[in-house]
Amino acid sequence: MEKIHLPENLQRAALVKLDEDLYSKCAIRGWSLTELLEEINPSETGDMLDAFERQLKLRNIKIAGEGADVIERFFASNDNKILFPEFVSRQIRTGIEQYNKLKHVVATRTKINDDTYKTLHLSNTDAEKQLAKTSEGASLPGIEIKTSEHTLKLYKYGRYLETTYEAIRRKKANVVIVFLRAIGIQIAKDKFADAISVAINGDGNDNAAEEINTASSGTLAYADLVDFWLSADPYQMNVMFADKDTAKTILTLTEFKDPEVGLNFMSKGELITPLGCKLIVDDAMSANKILGLDNRYAIEEVFETNLITEAEKLIRKQIEGTAVSEIAGFGKLFNEATKVLCLTWS
Repeated sequence: MEKIHLPENLQRAALVKLDEDLYSKCAIRGWSLTELLEEINPSETGDMLDAFERQLKLRNIKIAGEGADVIERFFASNDNKILFPEFVSRQIRTGIEQYNKLKHVVATRTKINDDTYKTLHLSNTDAEKQLAKTSEGASLPGIEIKTSEHTLKLYKYGRYLETTYEAIRRKKANVVIVFLRAIGIQIAKDKFADAISVAINGDGNDNAAEEINTASSGTLAYADLVDFWLSADPYQMNVMFADKDTAKTILTLTEFKDPEVGLNFMSKGELITPLGCKLIVDDAMSANKILGLDNRYAIEEVFETNLITEAEKLIRKQIEGTAVSEIAGFGKLFNEATKVLCLTWS
């Protein structure tokens, strides 16, 4: 490849050999192509592009803006087509990241090397958890960290691409990006629904969230929300989840009918924050229930693989039926950090 007159960072990028073997190395390490390219051609301080973006720039492939190339540009050379599977993966990953509801559930993410995993938890008696004052020479009270009895269930989250190369080859990359990101959002929605289910029902280790009833069945009063929020102590309930009807019940409580709150909702679409909690509305929640949690301590996401794209099929233009997936699951960390308020209970 011609290197004369190239900027120094692109001259370094031009030394990278692109072939299908790169994806085999990615599979072994559980990496994305971007991560592998960064190891081969590390970004330096001041670089505006990452290693993958430098490969696009080197080949003058434009994927954004009005001047974006058509998808066919990825198949103009053998080198170009090696970049196409990662282009697909990156946009779907972006869609997953843009679905921000999931980040309000998960405290931490853990990568594992096999398909079995047991979460950690503290022994659950108050006496064991107290850090009591001791006299000089006396032993400190202990806190035992144990592994859960049952392993977590991991699932494959993903979608099959239903389009064909012929259908998209003349479409601009920036348009295709929108649809790929929408796929990522759907994958994230599936994960979010499972995370909510684990928060409420537990992960198979006898750790379903404690259910608290309102004072009167079928009615939600402001005092019920206050009692619910206080029940999280010593944790801080900072997020509440509800379906649309239950959220409407919260939003229309007299105590939340403040002119400034109403103005923010009507002008910016910003929901109130009941008792300082962020309110997340989603149909993953059952009717007449509110999930409250301290998202710093409640849920762990465990994943065996990051997003995997069937690179070989995409390189060969066999787009229809190509799977894009990841293997992940959710576990409870501190069960006391999750609570459920039941509005209808009799």
